Amino acid sequence: FWESTGRAAALLREARRVFARIPDSPNNDIPLVDHLMAGLAVFGLKYSSLLQFDHDREDATVRANLKALYGIERAPCDTRFRERLDTVDPAQLRPLYTALFRRLQRGKGLEGFAYLDGHYLLSLDGTGYFSSNTVHCPQCAEKHHRNGTTTYYHQMLGAVLVHPDCQEVFPLAPEPILKPDGARKNDCERNAAKRLLSALRREHPHLKLIVIEDALASNGPHIRHLQALDLRFILGAKPSDHTFLFDWVGRS
Repeated sequence: FWESTGRAAALLREARRVFARIPDSPNNDIPLVDHLMAGLAVFGLKYSSLLQFDHDREDATVRANLKALYGIERAPCDTRFRERLDTVDPAQLRPLYTALFRRLQRGKGLEGFAYLDGHYLLSLDGTGYFSSNTVHCPQCAEKHHRNGTTTYYHQMLGAVLVHPDCQEVFPLAPEPILKPDGARKNDCERNAAKRLLSALRREHPHLKLIVIEDALASNGPHIRHLQALDLRFILGAKPSDHTFLFDWVGRS
């Protein structure tokens, strides 16, 4: 128990160290690093919502845990919490993923996780994390319906190291799917994948990876991009989307 607790505390200290490097605007009563650490606390302490966190943040036990584990002197209120985090560019959080992954490598946490010829399996897939018919921001993607209503939503492309024999996964930095990426799912995920894989190769130039993606990725430009980045790949393919390929295989 104490060993696992000590490791968690070390990871949280590393997170705070990296977050403290993100530029902060002056004259804020609560620094940006405390807002970011509070975001981690919401997940680490398994809060079901920001409102519940806001309700409990003045509780003496919760305050003690926030200070001891996350270094937070005073937790932000729900409204200010959202306002400050909305201004953070997701790219500014990438260094934390890199720092924690290097800790994992140094601590030999990836031993036995390689799958084929010393390569790790990297699973990529898109997912949505916000949707509303009323609440929206300038960065929201939009889906216009025939009845005249609009759905506003946010999506991202996740990247996770996996192994078929292990329950544990190791997430790498996700990539937001941006409004300019396109109106169709294919375009959005493909453009986000270009950014994610290029950034991943810059940050981990020697990491041996086999990229796993669904049938949206089975196209020539994306495959050439994977090859240019020295990435192996396993891509899904559907008869309905790859008729020429399946006809060719059927004739072979």
